[in-house]
Amino acid sequence: MISFKGRPDSGSSSEKPRAYKSGPRQGSSQAPSYAELRNPTLVTSSISLDTNVTTSVPLMVRPWIDKWEQKMNQGSVLFVWGSDQSKYMQIAGDICTVNYLLENSFNSLRGQNPMTGEYNVKKIEDYKWNMFGIVRNDMLADSSLQKLYNCDVFGRAMIANIFGPLKRNDHVGLALVATDCNVLFTNVFYAPNGRREPALKTKLSGSDKHFQIVGTRNGKIDEFLTSKDPNMQVLKHYPLGVVSHAVAKIPTQGNILLSLRSQDSYMLLPRVEILMI
Repeated sequence: MISFKGRPDSGSSSEKPRAYKSGPRQGSSQAPSYAELRNPTLVTSSISLDTNVTTSVPLMVRPWIDKWEQKMNQGSVLFVWGSDQSKYMQIAGDICTVNYLLENSFNSLRGQNPMTGEYNVKKIEDYKWNMFGIVRNDMLADSSLQKLYNCDVFGRAMIANIFGPLKRNDHVGLALVATDCNVLFTNVFYAPNGRREPALKTKLSGSDKHFQIVGTRNGKIDEFLTSKDPNMQVLKHYPLGVVSHAVAKIPTQGNILLSLRSQDSYMLLPRVEILMI
């Protein structure tokens, strides 16, 4: 058996100096000389290259009467209502909330609804919903009032698969479409909390159309949605990014359709990883 004598070697001594390479210096604070201009050097304080960078931005969300903001979790795409009155807390909603408000603009019984007509969108000129980002985590999980969400706006993000069959390098996004929700959702008026009401209250008249947000894959809407409403018209595209990881189970077309209006159904969808651009 080998016996240990004395204290273990610290690895550094005058006889065996430890290898050490100094980092980059601060550099000159004066104007560069002629010799320095002929032989430029790069000075940086970063010790490694930035790879797989993800940028996240906090968003303070105002509470809704029905507490829809409480079910905006990881993977929810948030939209912000463009208003000059919201300087600190923003009026925000996920896909389910925005789609409900868009159809509710044609609610014939709106006088019984506690919400004001501020979010009425019957014409494309009245549309003020702007996509903000994808929720990464809740920074005020214990709050029952306002919510502070950390949203991914660039880089890697996880999102629910509302697009259908996906493979790596597919481009995914969202689209604002003009459609008839009574046809698309088979005469059912869905609320974000899953409540079902008769679609008769949002029945269209004349040439009016409901506005809805749906998923796109490689710039196209899934054929299942277009087959339900062949007259669906795309008004605006929201590019999200490129699929980098999609090995989860493919959701059914019925679940994808329901997840556009029900927050619980949206949260149960499998997740895919995308690279936001």
